[in-house]
Amino acid sequence: MGLFLLFGGSFLTQIAAQPYIATSQNFFCAGQLDPVSLYCNVLAFDPTTNVADWTFEWTPAGEVSDPYAQSVTVNPIATTVYSAVMTSPTGDVFLDDISITVYPDFEVDGGPDLLLCSTLGASLVASVDISNTVTWQWQPAVGLSNALASNPQMTEELSQVYTVTATIDGLGATGCFASDVVEVVSIFPDMELGADVVACAGDVVTIDPELPSDYVYEWSEAEAVLPVLQVTASGTYGLTATSPEGCSHSDVLDVLFTDGPLLTLPDSTTTCASPGVVLSASPTNLETGPFQFNWSHGPNDAEVLINESGVYQVLVTDAGGCTNSALVEVLALPSPEFYLPGDTSLCFDDFPGVEYVLGVPAGFAGYQWANGATSNSIAISGPGSFGVVVTNDIGCESEQAIFVQGFCSEPTLFIPTAFTPDGDGLNEVLRIEGRNLVELNFQLYNRWGNLVWQANSIGDYWHAQSPSLTHYVQDELYIWKAKYRHYTDPSGSLSTWFEAEGAVRVLR
Repeated sequence: MGLFLLFGGSFLTQIAAQPYIATSQNFFCAGQLDPVSLYCNVLAFDPTTNVADWTFEWTPAGEVSDPYAQSVTVNPIATTVYSAVMTSPTGDVFLDDISITVYPDFEVDGGPDLLLCSTLGASLVASVDISNTVTWQWQPAVGLSNALASNPQMTEELSQVYTVTATIDGLGATGCFASDVVEVVSIFPDMELGADVVACAGDVVTIDPELPSDYVYEWSEAEAVLPVLQVTASGTYGLTATSPEGCSHSDVLDVLFTDGPLLTLPDSTTTCASPGVVLSASPTNLETGPFQFNWSHGPNDAEVLINESGVYQVLVTDAGGCTNSALVEVLALPSPEFYLPGDTSLCFDDFPGVEYVLGVPAGFAGYQWANGATSNSIAISGPGSFGVVVTNDIGCESEQAIFVQGFCSEPTLFIPTAFTPDGDGLNEVLRIEGRNLVELNFQLYNRWGNLVWQANSIGDYWHAQSPSLTHYVQDELYIWKAKYRHYTDPSGSLSTWFEAEGAVRVLR
């Protein structure tokens, strides 16, 4: 845009807020119907002026809607510079011009419609018939590797109608664009006959690929050409299906007919009540599984542990719904019944000379402890695991065990009554001794009630230094006070707070 002011035949340099040509847009898309609007903005020069008193003259006059109007429209066929002479009511003349760029009319070719056996990996290719740089947009973007490329690849198996739009670069949101539509159809991407089939003998298995009837069917069975195959014998059955467009797929399916699960449970069995007997209903023909199990006494597992005499029935169902059942009579001979106490804790530390006795009732045929003892009782003097196997006169055994943990629940706090920090190496420090103290607050005071030392754990000690550690305290009697908690059981439960107090003398 070039603007200048003409006075008396001489040109003056442009000043601020001169009249100028304004436009709705400075480009035009050839082949589109909406014209470009141009108008002379004289109010920017003088907001109080009466626009009706101005005169206007546009060039080229033949390409504007009215060469003498303030506002005009243009439909340029090529890039054109439009000029306007604006004369004010006082006779001042202003000139301005503006260039309207014309972009060519163009077409987008999205390529031919695609009828594909499988769309996965197929490429779409779009082009334009102009040399201008364009941006691309495919809609919808579903199933495309890059919806902003001219040649995206399809990443999904689908049938879809796409619209591809090309927009000339550099024109903002109202640029020149053109579109095309492409339809992509997936004809026959794959075929599956389904999972292998287990069926009961005498049944008829129907293999249905669920494809249109106008496909060509080639079954592995001789002369079988129908869309659906009916099978009555075990075997492997294959199908090759071809669509009218020539798309072809193949798959195979195994069919197994069975008389039901084959069980090997005995008719009867004898066991000791402890440990009992495991009955297993797992079939020998595992290829007909998975199986479902239903025992008469409730469980649904393949194996059950039986400890009581009785008749037990199991119903087993295979993958084809075929069933078989078995009855087992169990005679459970009595095993020794005795009692060992549950896991416990004993205070071995406080009573080192005491032996504790673990025992079971006498009168059974045999005893075997884990430590080798063969009597009905043993003595223990420390923690550990102790187990015993008891045998009755018919040879049935029972086993029990107990774990004994060493634990003394009562706390012990020991503070000496005197110590001698004199450098001879004997009894040099006041040391806090004890056992089973978890939380400790120990404080030592002089005769005036001043705190001279404190500790918070067993094993802490004091050399008789002053609180400032610059000298040693005097030889005299010191008062101590302590608060502590302790474990009440091996699991770590804590007691309430206890208090204790006493005195200790420093001697040199």
